[in-house]
Amino acid sequence: MKSAGAKFLALFLVSTMVLSSIAYFTGSRDDDSGKVPSVVENQTIDFLDVGGRLVNEPFSSIHDALRMTPEGVDKAEYVDIEAILQTPAGPFISSQLQMKGLGIDVLDRIYGANTTRMYFASFKDSDESFLLMTIFEPKIVQFPFNPIPRQYRDYKVLHRLDTVHSNVLGSPTIFGPQNNVLATLDVIEGANTNTSYARYETVLAKAPRAEYQRITDNITFADQFYIGLTTGENNTLARTTVYLKPESEIVEKIESLGANSTERGFAEYNITRIDDLMVVSIRSAPMNVISEAYQ
Repeated sequence: MKSAGAKFLALFLVSTMVLSSIAYFTGSRDDDSGKVPSVVENQTIDFLDVGGRLVNEPFSSIHDALRMTPEGVDKAEYVDIEAILQTPAGPFISSQLQMKGLGIDVLDRIYGANTTRMYFASFKDSDESFLLMTIFEPKIVQFPFNPIPRQYRDYKVLHRLDTVHSNVLGSPTIFGPQNNVLATLDVIEGANTNTSYARYETVLAKAPRAEYQRITDNITFADQFYIGLTTGENNTLARTTVYLKPESEIVEKIESLGANSTERGFAEYNITRIDDLMVVSIRSAPMNVISEAYQ
């Protein structure tokens, strides 16, 4: 996800500084009305004051997020920031997000609020095609947007003037290229049943919900790969990895690591083969788990 995330970050930083200034002096034409409205900026608006329907969908795992996502995702990541940030795994998760251009400070800056949960997905068709879903507090709008937003399925689609992308507010709030945002609303409303969850369903069926989750089919060592991290008992960290049709070299490597796992301080190291799947569940001190190879 590094490429898509980095491009997203670069786009956001550049457009925040440049595009809003341009829009402020030139205005922004609304295609539906044919008018040139003034820019809404330097204001704080409650979600409810924007009008239209708010998104209200389950959002406690990557499973939930992918069920809202149109088909075509090749990489996706979900983090319950509020739940994991203050745990021993928190610094590692934060650094991972930072390296991918999705640092918590950047997420907070997008809305001027505290991000508690996030999901980022990139699509096969382009490195620049992505979808970001977040929950943040307080539920306010501080970014500049066209004050005559597009109405779509009774939702207000806010065309942001600090980026080239769009927002739909709610739980979660959706952000991305407008075509991806509208396609997500089609999925939520049942007009499109072709979701990215369907592609990964076999793997996700063996993946317990966790505070940090990532899934992809853009890899070489298996057809699909999932990793999830969650806090365990007695200050431990638990990790689940699921491989669809793993390469034989990976299977041998994981089995070799499992063979002497007890001596290396692991309280749990379970390897299960189910048809084309290999499921590996491990638990140990956080640094043991974080350092343990999975490919």
